[in-house]
Amino acid sequence: MRIELENAGFVYQQGTAFEVPAVNGVSLVVGPGERVGIAGPVGSGKSSLLALMSGIVPPDSGRLLVDGRPVAGGTRIERGSIGIAFQSPENSLFEKTVYDDVAFAPRNLGVGRDEERRRVMAALAAVGLDRDQFGPRNPFSLSSGEQRRVALAGVLALEPRLLLLDEPTAFLDPATRADIIGRLVELNRAHGMAMVIVGHDMDELAVFAERLVIMDSGRVVADSPARKLLTDVTLLERHGLEPPGTVQLSRMITQKTGQHVEPALTEAEALMQLKKLREQGGSR
Repeated sequence: MRIELENAGFVYQQGTAFEVPAVNGVSLVVGPGERVGIAGPVGSGKSSLLALMSGIVPPDSGRLLVDGRPVAGGTRIERGSIGIAFQSPENSLFEKTVYDDVAFAPRNLGVGRDEERRRVMAALAAVGLDRDQFGPRNPFSLSSGEQRRVALAGVLALEPRLLLLDEPTAFLDPATRADIIGRLVELNRAHGMAMVIVGHDMDELAVFAERLVIMDSGRVVADSPARKLLTDVTLLERHGLEPPGTVQLSRMITQKTGQHVEPALTEAEALMQLKKLREQGGSR
């Protein structure tokens, strides 16, 4: 799926004394299979941009295109082609069992019973929940991390071509956050599902994103490969973003040793750099 915003704008409470421009003249394309991160300071328009991309909120100016076709004048986006989860999606859980909650979306698509079961089982496995153990349980008896996984599974059961997630790991413990991000990356690689994540944790985006979009004051101020932007400390700090911890470590090593160290994006890269520096020090 290719989704495109052309000079799109959106204003909250337009025409009132309380109107607030949220998205201002944004042009953005997300192609099939891409993993895109969207970052920016609070109030920069990230969540509003995600809402525009989903088609839930129509732009006040500009337009949205899906696979080259404008979404306007009654034209609808194909049901189930876009899956979206806003912040704290577990608040939308309502069924008596985990199975029924995850099955809600495919049932509404009208799939058969066998196809429904296949989708539910695959979605639960994708988020790391054992289908036999969790399927019959009441979702409200689960931990917050397990509820978040169930909510994500409900979106995945749509088998969308584009997945839009607004801070999918917010308020979770570090181990659960890392596991969810890792599973999303695996899902993208295995099935080619395009994914866009709004996030504030640069360390997570360093693991997830192949491409990074930075927003500020409702505008896109940078759109490049994630490695390029996540290692640009000056750019990140200019827009109120903290560089990934590994980038900060590389910078600190350079400052302390006087030896230039290429910024590391992952813990594995940082460990390799430290090992190399240790070996160089031992050989002197």
